[in-house]
Amino acid sequence: MATLRSSTLRSILSLPLVLVASWVTVNGDDTGGESATPLRLPNWIESIGQPTDESDEQPSTVIRVSGGTPAANDENEVVPAVGSDNDSTLTRRAAEWRNPTPPSPPMTSAPIVPTAGQQTTPAQSKTGSQPRTTPQPAAPSNSVRRWISDRFATAPPATVPDQAPQQATPAQDQPASVTAPIAAKPDEMPALAIDPASFRGAHPGRTGRAELEAAWGKGEPSEDGDPDTGVWRMEPFDRVEVSFEGGKVAAIGIKLAAPMPLVDLTKQLEISDLRTVAIKDDEGKAIGEVFPERGVILSLEPGTTQANAILIEPLDADAFVLRAEGEIESCSAYAAADLEYAIQLDPQHLRGHQLLLGITCDQGQWKRALVLAESASRLAPDAGWAQLELARVLLALHRPNDARDVIARIAKSSDASPLVAARCQRLLGRAALAGPSPDHRAAVDYFTEVIRLAAPLLAKKSPQVQTAVRELLLDAHLGTALAIAEGTWQQKSRVIPKWIVRSEAVIKEFTGGEAERRALELQLCRGALAVAAGSTESIEPLPWVKRLLELRDAMGETVADPWRRRQIDWQVGQGLADALTAAQIRGDATDMLDNATLTAAFLERGAEQRELTSKERKQVGDLLFRIGILHSLQRGDHATAVTWFDRTIPLWTKNDRFESEGELGRLGESYVSMAISYWQVDRRDDALELGRRGVDLMVKAVDGGQLEERALSVAYGNLSTMYAEQGDEEKSRSYAEMAVRAESSSTSLR
Repeated sequence: MATLRSSTLRSILSLPLVLVASWVTVNGDDTGGESATPLRLPNWIESIGQPTDESDEQPSTVIRVSGGTPAANDENEVVPAVGSDNDSTLTRRAAEWRNPTPPSPPMTSAPIVPTAGQQTTPAQSKTGSQPRTTPQPAAPSNSVRRWISDRFATAPPATVPDQAPQQATPAQDQPASVTAPIAAKPDEMPALAIDPASFRGAHPGRTGRAELEAAWGKGEPSEDGDPDTGVWRMEPFDRVEVSFEGGKVAAIGIKLAAPMPLVDLTKQLEISDLRTVAIKDDEGKAIGEVFPERGVILSLEPGTTQANAILIEPLDADAFVLRAEGEIESCSAYAAADLEYAIQLDPQHLRGHQLLLGITCDQGQWKRALVLAESASRLAPDAGWAQLELARVLLALHRPNDARDVIARIAKSSDASPLVAARCQRLLGRAALAGPSPDHRAAVDYFTEVIRLAAPLLAKKSPQVQTAVRELLLDAHLGTALAIAEGTWQQKSRVIPKWIVRSEAVIKEFTGGEAERRALELQLCRGALAVAAGSTESIEPLPWVKRLLELRDAMGETVADPWRRRQIDWQVGQGLADALTAAQIRGDATDMLDNATLTAAFLERGAEQRELTSKERKQVGDLLFRIGILHSLQRGDHATAVTWFDRTIPLWTKNDRFESEGELGRLGESYVSMAISYWQVDRRDDALELGRRGVDLMVKAVDGGQLEERALSVAYGNLSTMYAEQGDEEKSRSYAEMAVRAESSSTSLR
């Protein structure tokens, strides 16, 4: 239960709605501070951090899930649930749990890359529901609660970006350690030092043949008699060969008089500080080093570091793409910079589009990803991967109908492989779960088809195919569990855990690399927590939170790429946000403020390189707002509250998500609530502006039938109080009259 630390707020919230003139009284707060004027909060905001009340979910018809894993039998049948008198809160059930056991868990290149510095915050919880008394899976013990709470409570506040994290002291029976994300300045896209090389005044791609021969003299013919190649003898080199194309210098090859150590040659050429990528032969031996920014290739004696020739060419997109492929796992920022420049050099470079599209999707840079996906689709209209990526981006941008249109085009292709077909069904399943009116039954059907199409592909020996298929199957199992959790099905508590167990089996049977395994396990933890947030009748969240945080620590020890660290933190933050929702709908507000603060730290750190969508901005803003309200309600700390509100407001401003989801009234009431804290810390202009903005949104919601007119009485009353204290009696009286009219209104939601 949230505790009101301010006697002012405590007394205000207990007052009935009366004439605003009677509200203008002054009460001192319990901290001995200055007097404050009573202002009121909307009832739903006052209840933040307390157990929620919602009517029971209505069961739907019995369905049977068939096709693929799990097999079609009575375990897949969703039937009426059996009632129970057990207390549904985590606190009561924790004592019944003993010895908790969470679920078990094409081109060769050798880049020389600087060591990347370590880097290491969507969403606000979904609207929860009051749990009803039904049988629940075993709850975690108090030791697990302490394990989680200790780490949540020791997370550094996200308001101090450069503060080092404190080390939590783990509970004696849980020796594992989990650290909060490390605060650090995000790496920006590095700038490439583009400076094409030349040789004695000759610039490949620019210098004409006549111009070169006027400066160097007439060259000798090449050994093969090629008229477009000339040879010059120049000290101290053995020879210099120049090839021409279209009357201009195409490339310059300089043969050294004797092999020279690569390190010495790069110093002489002043390119030793540049990132390079190795070229290898079929046996894996290095035969050259490429310096893309200079257009220089150093030829090596096979398998040695002795250079025997220098080749200078115009800057080539392939060289940048080759280097990006070598660095994409170790430093995606460098890889992205190379790929951006490669596409600038050659807008038709399909491989460059493909790799950069993958990076931008991973980073959540969806607007740039959409441009790349559309371009790739035009360059390769028959390539299934390009169309699938376009559909994926459209879905991420909350355009499910457009995504379905793209998938329909893929489905019409007669040569679509089973893997492509399975991916299409997966996207359709996720599209069915998106939007304001999810179709849970259709989602289950789509995910069932994914399992049917993908399961036979496990016989393929290709490691890449194996990883892709496992990821598909895992998502299909988790998607099915989520559709059942969020939908109106019967016997959720019996069926959902079986889908989670089978999801774990997908990972247990994986035989690929450790990095791929951990990526799948992260997907599993995220999916399981989303399922826990979908219904009180699903699985308990705390063991999955523990597993998620332990996994994050393990991945942090092996992932050096700062951008990828932030990707991991974003996913961890999303998982923790779902855990908050799961706790709330189960009526557990224990440590809500500390838990929400840690969640915000992960989400904000993870969002440093992302372009948040309108939905993500709304969700992250919801979480930050909730933290601010908890500071004001539970601790009476308005100064801290406004620091959180200052970060909330930019995420909500000009965000069309509220209107599309019919939540303008809720947004307006949130602004009205923020205004109270701004008023208490003497930021009165901000308070008045927020109060007026909130009123405008609430009026619009009332006109649209989304909010009762009586809700405006609080907002009008607060503005009346503020203007009275400002000495503006005319405005105070006007808003007081509007408050009285709104209070006496019988307008109800249509």
